[in-house]
Amino acid sequence: MKGELNAEECLASLTAIVPLDLHFRAKDIIAKAKLMGEMSQGSSLKIVFAHNDRETKFDARLKGVLSDYKDVSLVSGRFYEGVVNSSLLRNIAFTEVSTQYLVLLDVDLWLDLGLLRKYLNLVCGGKAPFAVLPCLYLSLVGSRALMSGKWSIKQLRDNYFAFSRKEFLHLANPSSIVVMQSADYESLEGFNTEFSGHGYEDFDFMIRLASLHSLVSSSPDFFSNAVMRSPLFVQGFRRELGRLCLDALLERDFFFHIFHEKTPESNQYYSLRSGNFSNFCELHKEYSKGHGVGDPTLITAFIEKCLASGKNIQDYSIYFENKPGHVDRYDTFRRRMKFLLK
Repeated sequence: MKGELNAEECLASLTAIVPLDLHFRAKDIIAKAKLMGEMSQGSSLKIVFAHNDRETKFDARLKGVLSDYKDVSLVSGRFYEGVVNSSLLRNIAFTEVSTQYLVLLDVDLWLDLGLLRKYLNLVCGGKAPFAVLPCLYLSLVGSRALMSGKWSIKQLRDNYFAFSRKEFLHLANPSSIVVMQSADYESLEGFNTEFSGHGYEDFDFMIRLASLHSLVSSSPDFFSNAVMRSPLFVQGFRRELGRLCLDALLERDFFFHIFHEKTPESNQYYSLRSGNFSNFCELHKEYSKGHGVGDPTLITAFIEKCLASGKNIQDYSIYFENKPGHVDRYDTFRRRMKFLLK
């Protein structure tokens, strides 16, 4: 399928796959799954939710909530016990995909159909083999403003570029929002289900996808694991995958992540993170054998792209803001006090 599609044709060729496990924050996830189903209505987008049914009253409620939406499917079963395995759920969702293209989404995302159309058309038209989109994490204040209709996507985006603090936490570059060909997912045999709990299954998948199209480079600092607030100061594998998002950053295109309370880091879900990282390093160790990369960030690459396109670099000043998490990131007085009194 080549060439640009109209809006209906475009989304009719796309399926979103979304993992669901109500082990934590069940009410929040149910509400967001319902919102995603509602927002998809009137489009031709198909959504497949894969649900690990723990047979609680919340699981029963979820199945009832999602039963009546057009083009929304729920694949539900007791697929595993214990810790959340999003990799397995995505692979289960994929078995129900019949469209030529798919997008990886999480239930906490605000469903931006216009953005999906835009980047699917790039892939359909052969301008890119796949597309990775950044994700802007909203604070509680920003999430309420978006969900209540107080601010539109455009207004929130303008606030971000105007250095407003209270609505935003950070911009993730890269994120695991990927528009791609279903054939590539099949070729890669999907997500690696050895990654369970929190972390690195998405990076593993994106590196394999980028490698399939010769779009990832090796570097001696490949396994640098520092997390940066700025999307341009990323290092190591985040930098190499972040290169895939530079055009989207230039276009000011990103999804919004709706706020939720964090799962306690003492939980087993997070305790598996270090083991996942070790597995990730072992699986991709060949990428740490390259030569130096020059600029260890994406700053030079973004400036060069900006100049080549005739854009004004000053219009993107927010991307260079890399102050670590201080009190200005907390959007209510109570949260600020809690942070200060730790």
